[in-house]
Amino acid sequence: MITSEPQIPDAEPTLKSLAALVAPNCPIVLNSTEGQAYADSLFAHLKALHRDAHATVRHHKQQTASTRALMDESLLKLQNLLYEKRHLEKEIDKCREYGSIYQDVALHSSEEFMELAPPESKTEDILADEHQLFLARLSFELAERKRLEGVVLQLQKERDELLALGQAKQAKEEDWDRRTESLAKQLVELRRSFD
Repeated sequence: MITSEPQIPDAEPTLKSLAALVAPNCPIVLNSTEGQAYADSLFAHLKALHRDAHATVRHHKQQTASTRALMDESLLKLQNLLYEKRHLEKEIDKCREYGSIYQDVALHSSEEFMELAPPESKTEDILADEHQLFLARLSFELAERKRLEGVVLQLQKERDELLALGQAKQAKEEDWDRRTESLAKQLVELRRSFD
């Protein structure tokens, strides 16, 4: 209830100006019972509006907090992804800088490969993809080296057989030479004994 006696010094002009703002054309006198009831209803309405405003502020604070939490979570995920991206880029750079042994392997030239390789190593799919073409060239080189290694082993085997045969013939020749010398000496001795 509003009392006619102001509690605050110099409050009378303020109350009058507020009364003029609240109901400038209101025929009810605020100092009367009817005016007091009207003021109470306005005060109750003001309290209700204040509660609603407070509830709305609380609701918006909760929404802001939950949105901020989602944004923080999204930011954390983004930072994790950026960290992972940088890590993977470093790993890719390391792999690109890595000098592996395949770079030092002497391969047939592309023309020789196209000329000598089997048809299944020269399909359109393989020729269209650089990596697949390089793998096909490496496998062809491996097969070719294995084939040539087999040829080398066969030739070494033939050489060893020929060397063994040559040594056997040389041993026979040396044996014949010894026998011939021995016979020649015996003939010379025999001639001396006849002379």
